[in-house]
Amino acid sequence: MSIFGLFTSRFKFINKVFFLTILITISTSLFFPKNISAQKEAANSFENTLRSTYNVQQNGSTYVEHTFTIKNLTPTYYITKHGLRTSSQKITGIRVFDNKGTMDAEVTQIKNQTNIGITFPDKLVGEGKTRVFTISYTNPDLAQINGEVLEVAIPKQADPSQYTHIEVVLNTPLYFGTATRVTPATNFSQSFTNSAIKMTFSELGDRGVSALFGSEQIFDLNFTYFLENNDTQPILLQTALPPDTPFQRMNYQTIDPEPTEMKVDQDGNWLATFYMPGNTAQAIKVQAQALLTLNQNETIPIAYPQDFHLIKQPFWETDNPFIQEIAQKNTTPKEIYDFVTTQLEYATIESIDDFERKGAAKILEIPKEAACQEFSDLFVTLARTNKIPSRVITGYAYTENSELRPLSLVEDILHAWPEYWHEEDQIWKSIDPTWGNTTGGVDYFNQFDLNHIVLAINGESSSLPYPAGSYKTEKQTEKTLEVSFGDTFPEQSPTLETSLEPQKNSFINLPGFHVLTLKNTSGAAWYNLSFDLSSEKSGVRVFGDTTIPAILPFQTITIPLFVYNTKGAIPTKDSLHLTVTMNGESINSGDFTVTNAPNFIQTIAHPYALYVVGVGSIILVLGAGSILVLRQKR
Repeated sequence: MSIFGLFTSRFKFINKVFFLTILITISTSLFFPKNISAQKEAANSFENTLRSTYNVQQNGSTYVEHTFTIKNLTPTYYITKHGLRTSSQKITGIRVFDNKGTMDAEVTQIKNQTNIGITFPDKLVGEGKTRVFTISYTNPDLAQINGEVLEVAIPKQADPSQYTHIEVVLNTPLYFGTATRVTPATNFSQSFTNSAIKMTFSELGDRGVSALFGSEQIFDLNFTYFLENNDTQPILLQTALPPDTPFQRMNYQTIDPEPTEMKVDQDGNWLATFYMPGNTAQAIKVQAQALLTLNQNETIPIAYPQDFHLIKQPFWETDNPFIQEIAQKNTTPKEIYDFVTTQLEYATIESIDDFERKGAAKILEIPKEAACQEFSDLFVTLARTNKIPSRVITGYAYTENSELRPLSLVEDILHAWPEYWHEEDQIWKSIDPTWGNTTGGVDYFNQFDLNHIVLAINGESSSLPYPAGSYKTEKQTEKTLEVSFGDTFPEQSPTLETSLEPQKNSFINLPGFHVLTLKNTSGAAWYNLSFDLSSEKSGVRVFGDTTIPAILPFQTITIPLFVYNTKGAIPTKDSLHLTVTMNGESINSGDFTVTNAPNFIQTIAHPYALYVVGVGSIILVLGAGSILVLRQKR
């Protein structure tokens, strides 16, 4: 990954000249030896500069060169050893060299880490003397080619103050074009060659470099909900379907069988209801595609923060005194993110039986046993304590290296990450403190990627709804969620089936009462719809709103209405014209033949009138029947 400055020194008197060992490492923190004053004296005896060049190949592998320039500022110290540590175990082709040739290197590799040690063969003594050397290797983890998208993530420098100058050069194949998003967005220059795009960064401070080449990513999803009703009575079971978000557009090819009902909750989840007869089990098969975009899709409405996005929940203990003490010291989203990524340590979960959600308060007691759920829970809890609306996303995140970017929630619910409300941009902002920790400092706060698929949003509740992949019976052990890269996202256009039928009552039928049905036959959701009903001879009273904020895939919406005669007192047949618009443009129209009601009935017309009249009629009939029986008995 990137370079992280880390110095340690060892001193010996030999002819009144000090030997200094310097270790510069790709790691996570700065540490000093016990002899602090000696360390500072030694560190001030050198001027250090670093130029790191990252050459991304067409296959995504990255050839890296770190060139160090260390200048002696005094005649009393010189360097005997040097070390480099990378937060990757997969680097290959390690080579150390200077202008005199290749030097031997001692390499050790352990989990998520490679250590490179160098003992210099000569003594470079004297003020103004400069040693220049390069460590090079190939790293497969810095860049990922996912579908048509190239992502490069270079972690931050741990202690940039150790250097007088740091320069990072990123060369990427011209094939991927210019970056669509770069962090930091300033402090870099860009140039072109025949085969590559060169970006040069300086003055990075404590920030890394993230670059995305491509603006969207397509995924194919196949998943199964195993539903079971062990009761003798029929019940309705609810599941969560992956929803649209401002950065995620869904297209459903099949939901088999189709749900009985679909609705949107206050967090923006899509909840599907299925009818389950007694003592039955059923597998709901779903095929869908997800289009992830860097730019916000402004046609998709935002679920704005509610009061419940600030309150205490199980696992989010905002009233805990220790939590409150930490929150007072970390008040902004960035400060909370930095605290979480540095305070917790990721622990791999070997099996689903070992998974136990600990919550924010408990994980602070055992910070080395955190999974992605704990990173998310702690961020949300600290954010809510600071009155920052926040929530947890449960979903799927694509990764090519599960050690650097782990997926560990459970077998199918592979990842969790938090969102907080960005007041200035008026949007929910996704971040990933887990991957910020495990990648050794890749910036998952300022720049998100195109690999995180939202399956469910937990804001009103810390646990519900459950996402796709968690609907299994005790006998189901196989994986129920499959995700792969897609080639194309289908062209979407609204297709509605409309019908207008008389409203039927089990007791009595009254003229003029009808039910308008709108069915979305497409696999996409549509927003900002409205409808209008008009006729020359009839008036229409709609019992409800004529605007429809959203109609979900395969959803059916029914609207009761009353049609009455405006030209006379006698019911007549008439033609009713329907127009459905979306964002002001007509998407559906049709004509229906109806029988309207007498004009005077509009004064009492309401759907409940049917039931009142019906119940009253039954009471009258039963009363009359009782009188007849009594008369027969006399």
